[in-house]
Amino acid sequence: MAERLKPDICVIGAGSGGLSVAAAAAAFGVSVVLVEKGRMGGDCLNTGCVPSKSLIAASKHARAIARGGAFGVSASTVDVDFGKVKEHVHGVIAAIAPNDSKERFAGLGVRVIEATARFKNKRTVVLGDGTEIRARRFVIATGSSPALPEIPGLAATPYFTNETVFDLTIRPEHLIVIGAGPIGLELAQAFRRLGAAVTVLEEARALAREDPECADVVLDALLREGVDVRESVAVSRVERFGPEGLGSEGFGSKGLGSKVKVTIRNGGAEQTLDVCK
Repeated sequence: MAERLKPDICVIGAGSGGLSVAAAAAAFGVSVVLVEKGRMGGDCLNTGCVPSKSLIAASKHARAIARGGAFGVSASTVDVDFGKVKEHVHGVIAAIAPNDSKERFAGLGVRVIEATARFKNKRTVVLGDGTEIRARRFVIATGSSPALPEIPGLAATPYFTNETVFDLTIRPEHLIVIGAGPIGLELAQAFRRLGAAVTVLEEARALAREDPECADVVLDALLREGVDVRESVAVSRVERFGPEGLGSEGFGSKGLGSKVKVTIRNGGAEQTLDVCK
């Protein structure tokens, strides 16, 4: 027989928002059921803040070595082992994960259920096994998922999102970033410092929501580091050529030797960018 739960609060989603609400409510002695269909910690721990800042930390070390000559410290080359960079990133995730774990929140008095939730009506949530949760209040903290731009050919080419880019074990020869907001630019800078050629494509203005003078300082720094930021360009289409069978899991070991052509448009003129490996 399906279980019926009647907590004070049902939180759907175990990311930063959901975990904060669950922990705070439990601290006040409120009965809480937390439902999560994926990994505890959500975007911040697994595919956002933690891995991106870990990657940036690795890239800062590479940058410091490369600039050591100005301080009388020289190294002939900066040797980046991208497999070990990935190990570092996932090691940081693993170190923080216990703070967001099911066991920790169970210890706080939160009942954590791994399942997909759907609303049966405005007062009741049903889980995949038939369990019904009828709570006084519901908190929907389901976060977001990557949206693929409607660019002809993109879906059939090897592409990355924030959910896959941190799993790379092989450094891309040339990485194209579509979108010059803060997240796109921080990834661009990190990969450039780790030795990849990086081109950023922005349909409008880079860092458009930021103070223009501050944005200019950031863009100037990126330019001096070798990041190619192109504004007011639209991506017309993407084409893949090379080994057959390579899908959206990215280049990786299966994609060695494959190439992607990205055609961009600036005004009435078109230009093709080749992305190798």
